Parts: sequence; structure tokens; C-alpha cells
Amino acid sequence: MGPLMNGMENFRKSYDIFLQYVMFIMMIAMATTVVFGVVFRWSGQALVWYDEVASVQLAWLTYYGSAYAALKGSHIGVPSILKSFPLGLRKILFVVSKIVIYGFFALMTYYGVIVMYLIQGETLTTLEWIPQSLVQSVIPVGSFLFMVSETLRLKEDYQNVMGEGEQQSS
Repeated sequence: MGPLMNGMENFRKSYDIFLQYVMFIMMIAMATTVVFGVVFRWSGQALVWYDEVASVQLAWLTYYGSAYAALKGSHIGVPSILKSFPLGLRKILFVVSKIVIYGFFALMTYYGVIVMYLIQGETLTTLEWIPQSLVQSVIPVGSFLFMVSETLRLKEDYQNVMGEGEQQSS
């Protein structure tokens, strides 16, 4: 394995750990919010911000979780359909599928930044000190992270679709 491959593998491992830590912190924060919300509601002192904050936390966890799922190859995909085509067509369809994925997430990143710009000055309804642009930043950031994850899996995905590295059944 060359130095570039070692560097990529080290980056992939670090990126994997980074996403795990981010998701762990987000899950703890969301669980804490939900517990506080339930306890306060049960005591008759419902928190006005609970529903809005819990929804935002779920969205953030979903975006970061999808980047992690993409890194692990666990996102929605049907490689068996691609494998049913002849090898030449399979290669073309693989490239087309990756272009569609990158195109979609590039658009999400681009328009996510535009949305952040357009909503400058707006805040959450219940917590007016939290800017909406911070809340909506998860769209471009999560989309970019998804593209990073897809890039780190390109070789693995290609080998999977082409049937390389699989054990042949007898």
C-alpha cells in the first residue's frame, strides 16, 4: 500500500471516528432534551422550546447520520440491480449513479448555503437567540459530508458493483 493509500485510509478512519463522536454527542443532547421535556411537562411546567429544539436535533442527527451511513455503505442502494446488467453497461450505470448522487448533494450544498444567506436575521420562534441560519447550516454541511463519505467509498462501491472481491459460490 502506497503512502497516498495509507493517508486516505488514515483520513477515512479519522473521519469515521469524527462522525461517530458528533452523532454520539447529538444523541446525548437529544435524549437530554426529551427527558427534560417529559419531566417538565409531567410536572405541569411544559418547556415552550422543547418541541422546536427536539425537531432541530432530530434533523441534525438525521443529516450527520446519513453521512455516516454513506461512509459505511449502509444508505439506500440496490447494487444487485446493477449486478444484473452486463459488465460494460454496469460500468456506465455505476458512473451515472455516482453523477446523480454527487449532483444531488452538490445542489443541496449550494442551495443550502443560499437558504442560509436568505434567512439571515431570522431566529427560532421559541429561542430568539438561536439564528435560523445556524439551524439550517445542517443542510449544506450534511450534504457536503455525504459527498465526502461517497468519495471515500468509491473504490469499494465500484468493486462491489463489478463483483470484484466477492467469494464465488460453487
